[in-house]
Amino acid sequence: TMANTVWAAVAVAATLFVSASARPSIDYASLYPRSTLDPRTPLLHETMQGFDASQTLREAAAKVGVHVGAAANWYHLNNASEPEYAGTLFAEYDLQTAENSCKVGPTEPENNTFTFQHCDSIANHSLAHDAIFRGHNLCWGNSNPEWLLKSGLTAAQLKSALVGHITRVMTHYESSKPICWDVVNEAVASSGSSTFKPVKPWSNLPNYVDVAFQAAAAAAGQSGVKLFYNDYGAEGTSEKSQKIYDMVRSMKQRGIRVDGVGLQMHISVEHHPSFDDVAANIAKLGELGLDVHITEMDVACHPPCDADKQRTQAQIYGGMLGACLQHKNCKSFETWGFTDKYTWLWSFNNPNHDDLQPLPFDVNYKKKPAYYELLATLQNATRHA
Repeated sequence: TMANTVWAAVAVAATLFVSASARPSIDYASLYPRSTLDPRTPLLHETMQGFDASQTLREAAAKVGVHVGAAANWYHLNNASEPEYAGTLFAEYDLQTAENSCKVGPTEPENNTFTFQHCDSIANHSLAHDAIFRGHNLCWGNSNPEWLLKSGLTAAQLKSALVGHITRVMTHYESSKPICWDVVNEAVASSGSSTFKPVKPWSNLPNYVDVAFQAAAAAAGQSGVKLFYNDYGAEGTSEKSQKIYDMVRSMKQRGIRVDGVGLQMHISVEHHPSFDDVAANIAKLGELGLDVHITEMDVACHPPCDADKQRTQAQIYGGMLGACLQHKNCKSFETWGFTDKYTWLWSFNNPNHDDLQPLPFDVNYKKKPAYYELLATLQNATRHA
């Protein structure tokens, strides 16, 4: 039908928009140490007494006081010809983040002209399924509309645009009761002496991170929504994770409200931080009084993604969830999608269209070893809310 054709065209355009505006390629080897895991190690779900494969992730997570989430794509969520997408998403996960629909470009395509339909769709679906909406994101160096990237915008104009956007979006979603907003996404440099990396257009407003969090704090008021900083390549102990720690500590010391840090966790079977380093980083951020969310986890499995690699992938998922569960300030564990059928890695810096199979469900919505290891890790946990 024409409607399906239009839907498909919009979906393709949305994918192109994201991939065209995405950051440089993920060089897993430069970000993370080589994995030392042995695929022959017995997996928890194979050895655990009383493992219940019939329980859902969200049922198991509720008993230990952690949210288990997945990024949701509005097109697939509303595609009536594929009910497995929404069915699996809401059966298994009690928290959803819009993959792209709540970013600045999609929500404010023209200056002071807001389009909330797609972001609304995900927030409303979450509420309707007794789940929680996680806001992502209010300020980033990508996915920005053309009007914001025009040369010649002064620092004062950028500040006005930033404050205006944050205020309007947070006010619009106050009734959706989001758990948090990622106020600023990916601002920190991975290396070098500078804290911040150059990003368009925000480098022309040098204190933009402070400005964004101050605007978010004013918009949040007493609503209870938490204000997060979110980034990649800083999940364990590294130069970048130290920079982020120093930045949020400085903000708190200067009276600027920041409530949490999101650790994205885009990693691979071959390269990832150690579980102990991630747990130590979560604890260190907790000492500042900050919550931590694992926000965008996926584990790329470069072809051939054989049974051994899938076992290692399962160990990595279970180990990272275990690191989160060690500390009560780690309150959410989320993957960037949930089925290998729909992952941003299909199009992102992937000219050969390699099937990287990074998520807990396969392309047919079948549960993979990674899924069962997440479930076993939750069932085996003793933490309470």
